[in-house]
Amino acid sequence: MSKKTILLIDGENILHQSFHKFEKLKSTNGKPSGAIFGFFKSLHMYLTRFEPDGVYISFDNGHSPVRTKLLPNYKGHRKNISIDYESLQKQKAIIMKMLGMLRINYIFDKKKSTVYEGDDFLAYLAIKKFQSEKMILISSDKDFNQLLSNNLRIYNPRKDEMIRMDNCKELFGYHSHETVEYLAMVGDTSDDISGFPGIGPVKARKILDEGRIEKFIAQSKNKEYLQIWKRNEQLIDLFWFVRHNPLEKLPLKSKKKFKYEKFKELCIEYSLASFLTNEFIKPFKELHHE
Repeated sequence: MSKKTILLIDGENILHQSFHKFEKLKSTNGKPSGAIFGFFKSLHMYLTRFEPDGVYISFDNGHSPVRTKLLPNYKGHRKNISIDYESLQKQKAIIMKMLGMLRINYIFDKKKSTVYEGDDFLAYLAIKKFQSEKMILISSDKDFNQLLSNNLRIYNPRKDEMIRMDNCKELFGYHSHETVEYLAMVGDTSDDISGFPGIGPVKARKILDEGRIEKFIAQSKNKEYLQIWKRNEQLIDLFWFVRHNPLEKLPLKSKKKFKYEKFKELCIEYSLASFLTNEFIKPFKELHHE
């Protein structure tokens, strides 16, 4: 029996990308619709290209309290990015509604009942639920490289690039199993995680080539390195996070009925006529053998 292919999609990643790319798009009555348009255009492309047996999309609801406790300024710069958050949130709510109508599974911790962010849910699914299936994780976030395995590949939509265990080092300068150590040393500007003072990519690569990060820290005169390593490991290591924060219940929204008429109404409201073609709806129906 061949393995199933499960698509794990970083919804927040695709949402923001779509929002910026189609910022000017509005419905005939002036409602912003670019994020919705871009999101479903991308999703349709993934379904037709990868022909998955199952799809799970995760969204954020704020930052994980576990990480903000470790690093108060975690993802801090994002507060200063000038984007219309109201429009983004409104469109995100419509996207989730439409996903439900098309019977696409999505994860959104509306009540903040967990300490997980969107990325952590995807890691949880990859580590705990689908580890024996074939998985394609869709995101441009390099933190996910640590999850690469014989069963899991990563598709970076921004570069149209497939990342695997055998090409990770060539693309990023480190092997998948070195992701946490490498990013802990050089830092991760996208999440406002600072690395080891005075260590950039070249030095980090040299440290990894000579053995382990612990060995380097033990031999180093800089006492700050150990504190930064302990903190950054907990901020970046998804295996650590899932292991130390067990989930009682996954906040998964999974609908039983395909509601095409309701979907159609929203498409008309947001002037998304191209979504009403048979060609567009076909892969969504095929996914559930509708």
